[in-house]
Amino acid sequence: MKALRDWWKALEQLLLPATPPCGLCGEYPRLPVGACRACLDSLAIRWERWDVQGYPCFSLFPYQGFGRDIIHRMKFQGGLEIASTLGFFLGLAAREEPQLAQVDLLVPVPLHPARLQQRGFNQTVILCQYMQTAWKRPVCDFVLRTRRTETQSGLSSAKRKHNLRRAFALLPGFDFRKKRCLIVDDVITSGHTFASLAQLIEEYGGQPMGIFAARTERWNRGYQL
Repeated sequence: MKALRDWWKALEQLLLPATPPCGLCGEYPRLPVGACRACLDSLAIRWERWDVQGYPCFSLFPYQGFGRDIIHRMKFQGGLEIASTLGFFLGLAAREEPQLAQVDLLVPVPLHPARLQQRGFNQTVILCQYMQTAWKRPVCDFVLRTRRTETQSGLSSAKRKHNLRRAFALLPGFDFRKKRCLIVDDVITSGHTFASLAQLIEEYGGQPMGIFAARTERWNRGYQL
């Protein structure tokens, strides 16, 4: 009898597979977008557009409450499933944004090799890879972080800017000439990381824009860098 029950259970799972769990909480069944309704409601998703030093930028949700928690889990607790889910969200949003229709390249913000080894992965690369599942754009891997900069959190705006001077470089033989480049990052805080990378892209002939999963309160208030 037990063998028959096991066989029936296996057949049931084959014909009616269980819905995968939410990519953010791992508890409730996910919706087709990859997360459950409770997590989507907690994120308070609202697509925002603003400019950073004249470059157009876009973001999905505020960096507070649940949104802040999942960003921290993604970066510091090995949250690869969170990164893949947020990347899919960004891809879905980007493909619906008319201003992003002509984007040629996704540019993940690079980590210094020492920090990459410490963390084990670069969450912005994961975001880009899963953006591609919803929005087919190539990912650029020719940008390097040349200095191990101090962690930006806790620094004043002036120190953040100084911290990122000459922090990025482009591999020899590559340029961004006539390329519309979308810089991808998990959260925009002061905006100096984005601005530093945008200036490098512009220096090599590209047109930079930015997209972020989360934004701090200053960007909700229309703050301009």
